[in-house]
Formats: sequence, C-alpha cells, structure tokens
Amino acid sequence: MKKEILQRVVVGGIGGLIICQIVLVFIGLGIGNGQFIAVSPSFGKLINHELLAFIFQNLGFAIIGITFALCGLFFEIARWSMLRQYITHFCITSLVWFPIVFTIWMAETIWNVLILLFNLTLTYFITWSVQYSVSKRDIEQINSLIQNKSKGMSSHDH
Repeated sequence: MKKEILQRVVVGGIGGLIICQIVLVFIGLGIGNGQFIAVSPSFGKLINHELLAFIFQNLGFAIIGITFALCGLFFEIARWSMLRQYITHFCITSLVWFPIVFTIWMAETIWNVLILLFNLTLTYFITWSVQYSVSKRDIEQINSLIQNKSKGMSSHDH
C-alpha cells in the first residue's frame, strides 16, 4: 500500500506539472501573442518575484495532481457506494483545486469565479461520466461471468 501511495504521489505530481505547462502554453497562445508566459500575470503581480511565482505556481499544480491521484483511492473502497465515492472525491478535490486555482489565476470578478466553478464542475462531470461508464461496463462483465459460471455449475448438478 505504501508503494502504491508513493507511486500515486509521484505520478499525480508529475501529471499536475504537465497540466500546468499545457495551460501556460494555451495562455501564451491566447493572451501572450505567441510568447510563453511562465507565470499567470495576476499571480506574478501578487508574488512580485517571477521565479518564486513560477515555483509556487508549479507546486500548486503538483499539489492538485497529487490530491486527485490520492483521492482516486476512494474508488477502491468497495464498501462505499459509488455515490459516496464520487461525493467524497469531488468535495476533497474541490477544496484543494479551487483555492489554488483561484489564487494563481486571481478571479477578480464574479464572472471569473463563476467561470472557474463552471470549469471545475464541467471537468468533473466529464470525468465522472467516463468513470461511471467504465464502472458500469465492468460491473456488467462481472455479472455476466457470475451468471455464466452459475449456469455452468447448475448444468453439472443435473
């Protein structure tokens, strides 16, 4: 279990860093006129030291990645319902994601806050839909195997 947790921390942290860089590329394409912007402009102003802002920004995204990776363990708790797994996962990941993203991207208006919340909810809904479909397919396959096995056992009984 310790090895799995360490692996999730490493993979989640690296994943968060990769996502951060992808976001920065899109920012460069959008508001940077093709120039790479290493730090969110508003976060750079807040920290007032570009290198420290870059480090904190990347740490923030690494923490988000680690949180998502570790919270994935909730889906392995068999005694929990899927609803409980998703609600717990959503609450904890949101509690980490929102303040970090809000601080880095400095939503200065209510519209920006609503956009952040919309992005979080939309992303989560898409993730949930995919995960739900995969889980439903897995459950159907397991049920089919059980039914086939029980049919095979009952035909041997006669």
